Amino acid sequence: MAKLSVDKIKNLKQKDETWEVAVRPARAWIRSQKKDPYRPWYVLVISDKDKILRHDMEKEKPTPQELLETIFRAMRRPMFGAGRKHRPTKILFDNQEICNELSPLLEEIGVQAEKKIALRKANVWLKDLDYKLSEGVNTPSLTALPSVTVPLLAKIFEATAAYYRLAPWEMIPAEEFAIEVRYPADAEPRYVIIIGRTGESFGLSVHDNLDALESFMAFARYQKLPQKEFSAISFTFEGDFHLSFDDLDAAEKYGWDIPAKDAYPSIMRFTPGKELMPPTPDDIYWLEGALPAITEFFRDDYVPDEFFPDLGAQQIEYKTIVQTLGGIKQVALILPILIKQAPS
Repeated sequence: MAKLSVDKIKNLKQKDETWEVAVRPARAWIRSQKKDPYRPWYVLVISDKDKILRHDMEKEKPTPQELLETIFRAMRRPMFGAGRKHRPTKILFDNQEICNELSPLLEEIGVQAEKKIALRKANVWLKDLDYKLSEGVNTPSLTALPSVTVPLLAKIFEATAAYYRLAPWEMIPAEEFAIEVRYPADAEPRYVIIIGRTGESFGLSVHDNLDALESFMAFARYQKLPQKEFSAISFTFEGDFHLSFDDLDAAEKYGWDIPAKDAYPSIMRFTPGKELMPPTPDDIYWLEGALPAITEFFRDDYVPDEFFPDLGAQQIEYKTIVQTLGGIKQVALILPILIKQAPS
């Protein structure tokens, strides 16, 4: 900031007023036909009199210097209805790094900077704006699931990233077979189909039993609703706009593993003819143990010429142990499980 600009700001009338300055990503996506969706950043300056002095929406997170420029603009040219140009006596931030960096610069113009855990007025205003921009649409959040903790989700993101980097869908001969997975090894089996051979989407689907698996395959082929309702875990890799904002914010805060910009794990419960639902906590705990075992098998023991010279000629049983938050557990795999051809 040039000295001349600082001197001009210092000469502004000062009011006994406290401002809140919030910088945060919006909980909404900006979409266009020609560009990928992006999540804008809010910059809000609001006074303790509930006056909006400045509100900007940026494509990228502003730097501290850019934020200081915004604050100075709020002082020199407040928005309509916020009064004449002036300085406050104090500015509150909810980010310690920003507060530390801007504090000495604000002191030069006689304004105190202070860190607060929550900016009450800014939070209320931005929450209302988020709701309007998102049109009330709220993607289910994994962080909101009962008993699903941050350490558990860190392991889920670690496991999904390892699975993505290995890309087992490039190693299999077809998607017309399943893997029987018992986790723990003495539990009832679930049936997994690796998704990605066609190149349209990548991940896997998990089915609670053979009947559900066969119903799913019939629905996938003929797009007819099954006579008996079933659901499956749908786990695919998507762009960040497929995840909830709570999950995106947690991933950034805790440094969860995201292997590529289009490889955010989207985990849902799929039921034909109904809306996608969030997975159950049991689904998440199951993936914590089962997914690393599947990845390990394809990384260390899978040999296509040995296991699939003639698909279905023989089955392979594979057992391994995995480290979970609950301790060491055994996982058993059997493959291939051939899927019955359902009539159209």
